[in-house]
Amino acid sequence: VPVPLQYTQYSTLHFTMVNFMCVLSALLFMAGNALLITYYVREFNRPHFDYETYVALDPEYIQQEWDFRIEHRPKYLAAGIINALAWFFFMFPMIQLSWILSQGGAKWISLHIAIGVLAMAGSFTEWISRFLYIGTSMATELLATQFNLDNWITDTSNDQIGWRSLEVTHIVTYGLVSFIDSFEWIILFVIFTLVHISVKRWRRNIDSTTFGACWNALGLFVALMCLLDFVAEIMRLEGFRSFGQIAFWYSSVNRLLLIPLWLILLGCRLPVASVKLNQQQHAMVTQQQQRGSMNGSSNGAGSH
Repeated sequence: VPVPLQYTQYSTLHFTMVNFMCVLSALLFMAGNALLITYYVREFNRPHFDYETYVALDPEYIQQEWDFRIEHRPKYLAAGIINALAWFFFMFPMIQLSWILSQGGAKWISLHIAIGVLAMAGSFTEWISRFLYIGTSMATELLATQFNLDNWITDTSNDQIGWRSLEVTHIVTYGLVSFIDSFEWIILFVIFTLVHISVKRWRRNIDSTTFGACWNALGLFVALMCLLDFVAEIMRLEGFRSFGQIAFWYSSVNRLLLIPLWLILLGCRLPVASVKLNQQQHAMVTQQQQRGSMNGSSNGAGSH
């Protein structure tokens, strides 16, 4: 039976100890997604956009698109790097939480291993997508600014086939990076769902005060929002104009408010949960020692 925290100790832990990684990850998610949403707003409102002209691969329109991309690429790149850092710091509290919920690796092991592995996989795939984007963006920007894309048939043909070829290459590489990026939302959906299930078990079988029911319900709601965010990322590649406005609002709420809020609340609970786990393990060791000493005493008395 775990030794309960005294009220004064509990209050001190609650108000003075916050998991630094949770807070840092929450702040980075907010900053990175704020930059990303700003970029999406500019992309959505760019005045030259014309879908029919785009799919026709009109060279003049493609050059306008590349002027826009080159101008706003630093913002998109910075948002991606900040989000990758957020994923890196997000990984540590998720592993700690899975260790605590498993009671030191003793309960529901497969579920909690899955949480830790998915957190590491999300961080890994996010960094892969960033490196892919950096490499492809540097190469395509070099092609758009310094290579001959106007005259391929003859020196004076002005056929602009190069611009069409560059755009087709960009569509393929950007689609690859976008699908890797969108995969992080599937991972978050699974992580938040598994955490919700595990915390529900914890509240039912171990302790109902460490992790609040409202915080746990928020995690399930965030999981569903992450699934919608995955749909939003995919729909950016097709039908963006019709779907973009709806996706923008719920995606902004999820990225800028719900996920950081969940992480900050988790950061307030992890120190308390860690102390309770340590007390529980200490109580179990003490009980085992007492039983051992009692058995030793009874065996000694029996021999006499």
